[in-house]
Amino acid sequence: MSKFTWKDLIQLGSPNKAYESSLACIAHIDMNAFFAQVEQIRCGLSRDDPVVCVQWNSIIAVSYAARKYGISRMDTIQEALKKCDNLIPIHTAVFKMGEDFWQYHDGCGSWVQDPAKQIHVENHKVSLEPYRRESRKALKIFKSVCDLVERASIDEVFLDLGRLCFNTLIFDEEYELQNDMKLKDILSTIREIFIGGDYDINSNLPPIPERIKSLKFEGHIFNPEHRNLITDWDDVVLALGSQITKGIRDTIKDSLGYTTSCGVSSTKNVCKLASNYKKPDAQTVVKNDCLSDFLDCGNFEITSFWTLGGILGKELMDILNLPNRNSIKYIKETWPDNPGQLKKFLDEKVKESDFDRSASNVDPLKTADLAEKLFELSRGKFHLPLSSRPVVKSMMSNKNLRGKSCNSIVDCISWLEVFSAELASRIQDLEQEYNKIVIPRTVSLSLKTKSNEVYRKSGPITYKSINFQSAELLKVGVKFVTELDAKGKNTRYYPLTKLSMTVTNFDILDLQKTVVDMFGNQANTFQNSIDKEPEKKDSGSRNVESAPKFECSKCQISFADERAFQEHRDYHLALKLSEGLNGAEETSTNLSFGEKRLLFSKKRSSPQNSNTPRKKQTSSSKNILSFFTKK
Repeated sequence: MSKFTWKDLIQLGSPNKAYESSLACIAHIDMNAFFAQVEQIRCGLSRDDPVVCVQWNSIIAVSYAARKYGISRMDTIQEALKKCDNLIPIHTAVFKMGEDFWQYHDGCGSWVQDPAKQIHVENHKVSLEPYRRESRKALKIFKSVCDLVERASIDEVFLDLGRLCFNTLIFDEEYELQNDMKLKDILSTIREIFIGGDYDINSNLPPIPERIKSLKFEGHIFNPEHRNLITDWDDVVLALGSQITKGIRDTIKDSLGYTTSCGVSSTKNVCKLASNYKKPDAQTVVKNDCLSDFLDCGNFEITSFWTLGGILGKELMDILNLPNRNSIKYIKETWPDNPGQLKKFLDEKVKESDFDRSASNVDPLKTADLAEKLFELSRGKFHLPLSSRPVVKSMMSNKNLRGKSCNSIVDCISWLEVFSAELASRIQDLEQEYNKIVIPRTVSLSLKTKSNEVYRKSGPITYKSINFQSAELLKVGVKFVTELDAKGKNTRYYPLTKLSMTVTNFDILDLQKTVVDMFGNQANTFQNSIDKEPEKKDSGSRNVESAPKFECSKCQISFADERAFQEHRDYHLALKLSEGLNGAEETSTNLSFGEKRLLFSKKRSSPQNSNTPRKKQTSSSKNILSFFTKK
């Protein structure tokens, strides 16, 4: 029998549980030298061309061709040019002060002698939009294949391949092995048991069929001890996962032109180490029975693990008295049995008189959790869930100002034009990534003066449409900066040394959200108002209908106070917003006569000859989003 259970297999089918399974299959895919690759492809260069991506004098990405010359991101562009005569430096796209668009200035940069071809930090701001745009394209490919994608950064993702592997094992009818045998025939026994439900969830899976051992892994299998490749169901799942990631990486390479590196294993930490093991354009698979071999291969230390590469990792090296080499193996050998041994040692260290709690990143109340994490990490068995990145709560655009680049309120407004355009672009990115409408409700402005005084101002943004517009943000920013300018007249105000604009308090609307979802119970209140008869007061000899103070002409409903009337008007606005998002019907009471005639009139004249058959109206003609957003 297999050492794995039916529960392990079934967990793969749940996005919330798959990562916990002993059969888990997680992948990490990293775009190689991403910024440099973007510029290579944009400029029509080959992978053999030594390209570096430059921001002012700093190098922010180095192609693998340039790395052969010993160039790294620690070099300045001037130092890099000395190492490689034929180096191709490309400056990032930039906004220019006073302009609401970014652009490239190819052939320009600090390394060029011609003064006319300099890109000055004083009046330009870097734009990362080209890289975000390409990242969105890749993310779309990842999400089109995998149902659970965690975006770790602009150029890397984690993929939970559990459902894909589970469905291939249990339901795929077409999958063929190399020898033309269909997987459904080889796995007929386990499929029949599963579909029939004739098993106990905690019982062991049947042994793997002999014929499935011919299943092929894609990529480099880390196996220095030359163990048998497929001996149990975890190997089968990882082999399927490696084929899936190979297909995804091929799609990205063929459609976008980017090479990637990939790691496939059972946990996030190990697969991230594996993706970095062989670069570029490579894939490494770490089987469960090769975890110790991989972690002890000499390439990794405890600080190599994701989340332990910073201050906490260095502190743990000191607290645990870990050697600079083979620290992972040292943990396993020193505390071999259970996390409790490691916790006891940590507690003793924390109690020592020279332990500075105020300067430490180790929480004395959480040593049990930390000990368990280190114990499992060192064995490659620390399981972390994947989660889709939550929609951000705020966005900021800022500039550290140099010299006299912001020497007056006019300069402030010029920079706010840049900030407003950048934030509007990033909001649009967010909407495309999550397929939602994002509406910031609050804007904040912050600035630092020549005398190091900090001034801040914040307030609401109002909109004329459901689309976020940079002009609306700029209008608020100009108002705030004018007020702050007046406030600082009697101080050493200019030139400013820092200026920033932040948008917060986002309304996130689903594209299929209903009016009730967006507007709470006002829809019910509205219906109740319709059902009620108008109130009448007795005036002695006759009944007189009370004179309405506020009235909705569309619904023929009167309101006693302005607040109730405004709520009702807001309800109509929500109706219109919903119809703009989801499409309106001809029966809508929220459309004007002109809007109905424009959208639904069957007598609309055809621009073609009257003898030409009229085209069938598509459902898109009923989408009135574009109509509502017209200026």
